[in-house]
Amino acid sequence: MQIYNSLSRRKELFTPAVPGKVNMYVCGITAYDLCHIGHARSAVVFDVLVRYLRHTGLDVTFARNFTDVDDKIIKRANEEGLTSQQVAEKYIDTFYEDMDRLNVLRADIEPKATGHILEMIALCEKLIAKGKAYATPSGDVYFRVRSFPEYGKLSGRDIDDMRSGARVAPGEEKEDPLDFALWKAAKPGEPSWTSPWGEGRPGWHIECSAMSEKHMPLPLDIHGGGQDLIFPHHENEIAQTEAALDKPFVRYWMHNGFVQVDAEKMSKSLGNFKTIRDILEGYLPEVLRFFLLTKHYRSPIDFTFDSMDEAEKSLKRIYEALSLARTERGRSKWSATPLPADVTAEFDTLDRAFDEALEDDLNTAAALGHVFGTIRLVNRLLEDKNLRKSAETLALLERLDGLVAKWMKVLGVFGREPEAFLSDLKECRIRRKGIDTTKVDALLEERKSVRAAKDFARADAIRDELAALGIEVRDTPSGAVWDVL
Repeated sequence: MQIYNSLSRRKELFTPAVPGKVNMYVCGITAYDLCHIGHARSAVVFDVLVRYLRHTGLDVTFARNFTDVDDKIIKRANEEGLTSQQVAEKYIDTFYEDMDRLNVLRADIEPKATGHILEMIALCEKLIAKGKAYATPSGDVYFRVRSFPEYGKLSGRDIDDMRSGARVAPGEEKEDPLDFALWKAAKPGEPSWTSPWGEGRPGWHIECSAMSEKHMPLPLDIHGGGQDLIFPHHENEIAQTEAALDKPFVRYWMHNGFVQVDAEKMSKSLGNFKTIRDILEGYLPEVLRFFLLTKHYRSPIDFTFDSMDEAEKSLKRIYEALSLARTERGRSKWSATPLPADVTAEFDTLDRAFDEALEDDLNTAAALGHVFGTIRLVNRLLEDKNLRKSAETLALLERLDGLVAKWMKVLGVFGREPEAFLSDLKECRIRRKGIDTTKVDALLEERKSVRAAKDFARADAIRDELAALGIEVRDTPSGAVWDVL
C-alpha cells in the first residue's frame, strides 16, 4: 500500500516496523462542544484506514485520545456552571453517540489526558534534565524550541522566519518567543495537579506524546489527524518526544484535508458552523458518511446541502440496484443463455480496481467510482430481457453479495437491507421537505378513481399536482407507488 507521508511530502510504500502489526494513533477531540463536520471527516477517514488495513490481514492497534483538560473546557465549565470533568464527560458521551450513528468503529485504546498526568510530568522532567526544557519561577514549564535543530521538519516552516517579529508578551517568562508550554501553573478555579513545579496542569501538546508512548512502542507506524494539527500541535509533538527519547516518534504522518461550507472556511463567526447533529436532522447518517468518502482524504471537501442531496441520490441508486438484484435472484427458472465473455472479465476488473484504489493512498473517491461501475454493470444485465434470465447472471448476482459485504467491511457503507434503507430514506426526505402525506394519499386515491373512470386528463393533472409537491408517481402492476423527488 502507498501512503502519502506528510513528513517526506510524497507517497511511500507502507511497511510496518513489525511485520504484520500496525500501531496507529490519531488525535481525538477536545471535549468541550458537539462534534462538527470536520470531526466527522477525520473520524471517517481514519476509520476507513483501520478497516482497510485489517481487511488486508494486518493486526492493527488503534488509539484515539480524548483531551479532557484544556482552556476551552474550563471556559465552557464556567459558562455552564459545571466542573471541567463534567463538561468533558458530557461531550465524550455525545462524541460516542455521533460516531456510532456514523458507523465509526471504537478505537482499541481511548486514553484520556487526565489519566496520564504522571507520564506527562515524567516527560517534562526528562526534557528539563537534558536542557531541552525549563521551569519558570511561577511554575510554568516551556520547551526550548532552539534546542531541537529539526524543528519545522513536518510543517516545512523555517525557525528563523518564525522568530522574525516574534516577541515575548509582557509578564511572560519565556526565554524565547517560540518556546511552547509543556506545563501550566495553576490559576484560581482551574483543575490542577501536584507537580515538582507546584500545582498546575499539562499543556496541550505534551498530552499526545505521553499517551502514545504509554500505550504503544515508538516509533508509531502511523500518526494521523486533520491538516490544522500539522502546526503547531504535531510539530511540537515531534520536537518534545524526539528530544526526550532520542529516537524517531512517527514513521508515517497522515493528515486529512479541510472541510469548507459553501466554499468558505467553517467558523461560528460566519454562521456556517455545522455540527453532525445539525446535518443528521435532515439526512440519514449513512448519507453523510458516504458524502465524506466522495473526495480523496487529502483534498478539501466542500459541504453544501446540494452536495448532500447528490450523495443521497447516488446512495439511493446503489440501494435500488441491490434491491432489484435481490428480487431477481428469487426467480425460479434460469436459462442457459451465456453472458458475453467480457462481462465476467469486467466484473473481476472492477473488483481488483476497488482494492487498487484503496492501495493508492486510500483513494475512497476512486474506489466508489468502481462501486458505481459494478452497479452499472449489474443494471445492464438486469435491463436485458434475455441476459437477466441467464444462470450466469445468477452466478454474478450471488458474487455481488460478497462484493457488497467487502464494501461494507472496508468503507462502512452499503451494509443495510436495501428495502429498510430505502424506506428510511423516504421517511427522511418526507420530513426534510415537509410533505403532507395525508394530502398525497388523498390525491393518489382520487387519481385511482379517475383512472378507473377513464378520466385521463384529470389523472394527468393530479400527477402534475403531485410533482409540484415533490412527489414522483410510478404505475406498477400492483398499483401506483410514490417516492420523493
